[in-house]
Amino acid sequence: MKRSPIPALTLVLLALPLCSALACTTGRETTVAGYDARWDALGTGDKMAHMHAQVEPAMREAFQSFDAERFADFDCQTCHGPGVDDGSYAMPNPALPHLREAGMFKEHRKADPEISKFMWKEVELPMADLLGQTAGPKGEFACWSCHIVDDRHE
Repeated sequence: MKRSPIPALTLVLLALPLCSALACTTGRETTVAGYDARWDALGTGDKMAHMHAQVEPAMREAFQSFDAERFADFDCQTCHGPGVDDGSYAMPNPALPHLREAGMFKEHRKADPEISKFMWKEVELPMADLLGQTAGPKGEFACWSCHIVDDRHE
């Protein structure tokens, strides 16, 4: 009996979104939306323009949706701290809470599961996407992109 190619094609088509989702940890090269370059290859002017036009509005909305009162005054300094004043915008920002990586940040997930979930789903993943980077522990953008992780081993 001859098998139809339809079930195999259906399986491949159904697997495509899963492959795309897993790609965020493969380290594949990506570019910043609207630019034909990776984030680290963009000039300062392009980075500033992208941050002001795309990143800051998206993150302001995310943080204010999470806690409107706490993040009512969300701006560049919320993430970049004093680096805004001197123009360095250096990250990670030592003014942000320091983290501990042990047990996949278990200490933080246990102490405050809501903000841990928020930071992963509403900050880390969208930020990686906004910067054209991969996300997660094996990606280019992870917790340590913004926070100092005291026990991080590369």
